[in-house]
Amino acid sequence: MEKMVISDTPLQGDEMVSWAAYHASKQSIPEEPECGVALTSLLPLFYDQAKSVAMIRHSMDVVKRAVDILNPGQIPVITLDQPLYTLAKQIQWRWPETHGEDHFVIVFGGLHIEMAAWKTLGNLLDSSGWTGVLVLAGVASTGTADSFLKAAHVTCTRRAHQVTASSLYLLLKEAYSQYTSGLDEGQDPMPLDDWCAERVDASPQFQFWFIILQLELAVLIYVRSVREENFLLYTDALSKLVPWFFALGHTNYARWIPVHLRDMVTLVTKHPSVYAQFLAGNFTVKKTTHAFSAIALDQAHEQNNALVKGDGGAVGLTENPAALRRWMVSGSRDGQIDF
Repeated sequence: MEKMVISDTPLQGDEMVSWAAYHASKQSIPEEPECGVALTSLLPLFYDQAKSVAMIRHSMDVVKRAVDILNPGQIPVITLDQPLYTLAKQIQWRWPETHGEDHFVIVFGGLHIEMAAWKTLGNLLDSSGWTGVLVLAGVASTGTADSFLKAAHVTCTRRAHQVTASSLYLLLKEAYSQYTSGLDEGQDPMPLDDWCAERVDASPQFQFWFIILQLELAVLIYVRSVREENFLLYTDALSKLVPWFFALGHTNYARWIPVHLRDMVTLVTKHPSVYAQFLAGNFTVKKTTHAFSAIALDQAHEQNNALVKGDGGAVGLTENPAALRRWMVSGSRDGQIDF
């Protein structure tokens, strides 16, 4: 249905398309892509907690051995969320001869970066009246709107900010049109960027919502870079987000995302083969052949984890040693590598 609507220009009546469908229509997909749907699997699980230097170093060794079997000579690429990424980088700096940056590429989890960015926006929007506007507009209930400030559900939070960014941009264009229509005949209007800069100086309220719009667009461009498998856009979007983590006190992300960004921009000289694969879109995971459908590596990790964890009131494997042992002995071995 959305394909039919997108093909209509302009849209008719109350027809609408989603943000993802619009960008999917703009993304060109080759008839025979170099890489098809990604293969994902689980290595044997460990009952011990991952948040220790010993476990992260051991995991790096296991991944290295697995990669050497599957693709000899390849540099292992490992994706971790923020606390574990910190440990992995410290291991690289402590043992450079065996686990250093010449031997592994450590990647910061893209899903967790997006969640942290939405939480950063929530810090700015707290007590601004934004959640009340969403409730009055019928976008969400009161409790759900409040959860957007903490990015409790990343998909719903992203949609709320997509609606907000679209609304703010429409209001911006309307205000600019009123400015241009009020000019005397023959008077040239200021360019939009200059007019916005003037309004920022003149109105604190305009300045606040203009900042919100700019930050929302920066995060959405980051999400788009992952969905489109665009590595150059990914690094550019990250560079735009880093100052906000510093400004709003997200200390751990402010410290470690610049390290991740440095690693990514130096791949071209340090690991040219990995850089070439990232440019081809292989810094993400594609589970379908549809356009605009790639996901971050750590999101694929989370989806694999969900396959072996209990749902509802059931106890997950990671919380029950006996269940974990039974699964390790008698569970499905498809896609697993034994060591």
